[in-house]
Amino acid sequence: MVSVRRVVIPVLLLVAAIPAFGAAPKSSSHPPRELHLSGDHWTAYNPPDPATWPAGSKTYTIKQGDTLWGLAQQFFKNAYSWPQLWESNTWITDAHWIYPGDVLLIDSEAVPIAAGGPPPLVPNPNPNPNPNGDATAEAQPSAMSGRPLPIGTDADIYCYGYIGDPAEPMPNSIQAWEDFEMRYQPGNIVQDIGGAAGDLVILNGGTATGLVAGDTYIIVQPGELVTHPNKRTQILGREYEYSGQVRILCADDHHARGIITQSCDDIHVGARLKPMPQIPIPLARIPDMPEFCSSSSGKSKGYIVRAQGGWDTALGEGLLVQVDLGQADQLQPGDFLTVYRDNMGPGEKHQVLGQVGILTTNAHTATGKIVAMRYSMKVGDRVEIH
Repeated sequence: MVSVRRVVIPVLLLVAAIPAFGAAPKSSSHPPRELHLSGDHWTAYNPPDPATWPAGSKTYTIKQGDTLWGLAQQFFKNAYSWPQLWESNTWITDAHWIYPGDVLLIDSEAVPIAAGGPPPLVPNPNPNPNPNGDATAEAQPSAMSGRPLPIGTDADIYCYGYIGDPAEPMPNSIQAWEDFEMRYQPGNIVQDIGGAAGDLVILNGGTATGLVAGDTYIIVQPGELVTHPNKRTQILGREYEYSGQVRILCADDHHARGIITQSCDDIHVGARLKPMPQIPIPLARIPDMPEFCSSSSGKSKGYIVRAQGGWDTALGEGLLVQVDLGQADQLQPGDFLTVYRDNMGPGEKHQVLGQVGILTTNAHTATGKIVAMRYSMKVGDRVEIH
């Protein structure tokens, strides 16, 4: 079993932040049961004595309400640098829990890397220290050696999409472009004008349907229904593609205006809007690929049901795929899937093709990135939780 540093926002914080197409992911860990008194505060860790750090080291004492996300913004002027802050303090074995009174080493040379969202708030500074008391659960600290790396990038998270409810309600949409007359194409029956970052837009929907001036929304293009590649009558959901982001400049009850702040592809009239999700990018060390004689893990199995490039594309390392496993199958961001193909010859085991690292999960589907490849893959290949 590979230990993975997962960074997942608690369910309570996800009420407004997580996309509506799936249930909130399970927390990566619970408040540790085995706490001890360190100086004048309780902690689950064994932080080093700051006196042992190099002379002139910059330090910070954690306070109630702090997050690694917020501290990275404070010290590095970039909240997405929180993984470096975490890795400068390797005694914190789970970024889900940091404790008031612990002292952090601040590495002023930290360089930002891609990450998708903040670790959660610190827990109550006065949890029950009695190991036999009513602590919520045991901790699940990471025991891996070496530096974990992000499985994906911001583009993988915010420029791809998901398989969701075919009738997912999204009442707000792009109605028109501010410079429509300048881009009008005489003679064309259909005026399919694409937009990009920097374009001003008129939106169908306003404060009555949830739009808030100053907020950023992700732009969603609903696609076709997704059927199972091996069970054509089984509908898995509808494909929703992320095509960009829009910031609301002003809004009244039923109308709003905004500016496209990011575009992944051409953005068209009719594209829908939904609240901007804050999705953490899992940090992990890629596990060893199963060997030729390795046995099955015995965990949940599924299929690759969608992929970048379409149905007939040969899939390899770096491409994104969607699978028909999700939270209901105990699959979480940061987990890995072994991709394989059944062999038909007598006595032959299945053929291992590669591995997929999971980025996001819904109730019954998930999106992942091919992180290791032995042979090319395709839609319809089997997957198994590593």
